[in-house]
Amino acid sequence: MGDLPIFTKQSNSQLLNIKQQLHQLCAEQIQQRIADAETAIAEARKASENDTKSSAGDKYETGRAMMQQEIDLNSRQLLEARKMQAQLQQINFDTNHQFAQAGSLAETDHGDFYLAVSAGALLIGTKRYYAVSVASPIGLALKGKKAGDSFTLNGKVFQVLKVL
Repeated sequence: MGDLPIFTKQSNSQLLNIKQQLHQLCAEQIQQRIADAETAIAEARKASENDTKSSAGDKYETGRAMMQQEIDLNSRQLLEARKMQAQLQQINFDTNHQFAQAGSLAETDHGDFYLAVSAGALLIGTKRYYAVSVASPIGLALKGKKAGDSFTLNGKVFQVLKVL
């Protein structure tokens, strides 16, 4: 029988289950980003508050400025993660799609892509999927494609095998 694409080996209900799992993995990854940013902000604030003013005033001010930069960086990361969380919550993953769009799972000859948010590579069992934003280069190239379509990205031709 050879190596058949994953979509030909599984029923639509199994594939919807995979989409649900991918959606959950994205949500968990975003939640971890939020928790990490909140922890880093809290630690930087605590370090800034605990930094006692010494006789070397410049050293104190430099330390506080560095802590503020750390807080600002993590605040931006927190805001971005919360935006991603809001985007993910609006994606309907429990519908089959004929054309690739947010919430679709697209199998290509160069990998399987879940169009949702940029969460990178996700594993379900031993199978690797890539969670990508519809606004990313690969997401934009996939958007609107159906099985049998092809597109070129970075000089590489992708053949769309299945969209769910």
